[in-house]
Amino acid sequence: MKYYKRLLPLLIASTLGADQFSFQIYNDFFAGTDKHFTNGMAFSWLDDTYEHKKNDSVNAYSNFMIDSFELISPNGLDKSQNYSAGMNISQMIITPIDTTISTPQYDDIPYAGYLALGFYIFEWDEKSFNEYRLDFGVVGPNSGAKQMQNTFHSLIGNKYAKGWDTQIGTEYTVNALYRYGETSWKSNKLGKLSMDWFNHFGFSLGTFEIDTFAGTMFRIGDNYVQNFNVHYPYLKEEAGLLEVDKACHGFGWSLSTGINGSVLAYSYIIDQAQKDGYDISRRSLNASLYLGAELYYNVHKLSYFYQSQSPYTNEQDTTDTYGSLMYSYQF
Repeated sequence: MKYYKRLLPLLIASTLGADQFSFQIYNDFFAGTDKHFTNGMAFSWLDDTYEHKKNDSVNAYSNFMIDSFELISPNGLDKSQNYSAGMNISQMIITPIDTTISTPQYDDIPYAGYLALGFYIFEWDEKSFNEYRLDFGVVGPNSGAKQMQNTFHSLIGNKYAKGWDTQIGTEYTVNALYRYGETSWKSNKLGKLSMDWFNHFGFSLGTFEIDTFAGTMFRIGDNYVQNFNVHYPYLKEEAGLLEVDKACHGFGWSLSTGINGSVLAYSYIIDQAQKDGYDISRRSLNASLYLGAELYYNVHKLSYFYQSQSPYTNEQDTTDTYGSLMYSYQF
């Protein structure tokens, strides 16, 4: 945890020159439950866009990321594309259903926390993007999950979770992610209303998780910012900060719905739980259903949504539902 505390000032300082900043929280409290993926939180920023010309608003971090991408890319930078770099810090908290028991519950998911620092770069135009991402994380007590959950429980009047002394031990992880996203269709022919349809797919590979995923989203509204309508239960929504145009002046709104699916090949938390004696097994096919609403006002955006997630283990026979609140601000 101390390692990430030293990196947090770098993230905060970098936002001073950022084009977009966002805060997001997932919690099953919004859905009236308290189990399994019980909380997720992320602070993210995206720097100004590099457009193959002198741009003093692009900071040293972005220049480093873009220069590194140009160095390792077989064809260098594509002059028909924009480039945007960013960073985020995120945390996930996982608990069994019964948080009043202080001993290990070997027939349920164990207590686990995950804290990650992510570095990413987007190659994009008005229709599509490629995302390249690298996450450095820690599982276990150093993730700060115990302190975060019990602090939140004290604020909402819930009892402390009693089993955190049984959580999965400390392990440092690294994960790479690639994602392609595309706005496949958009229209403004329904009166004053606009609509768009977005699709994405990708994969992640590393010591924390290995999976491949895909999703589709539909949105309808009025005077909303044209961006990539990305929502997925991994706290990696930064592509939504890429603005194709900035036409929202005054008040705007939109409603969104979509579905995501994934094939999970490896999960460190489930694999380690099995080694620790937990009687659980990974479910390979997963899906989630999304329903949300967004409000826009000039440089501000506020999103509220519900997400229903299929079980990650074969032993669980019910879905997990949670809500989320996300706020973003354009500098």
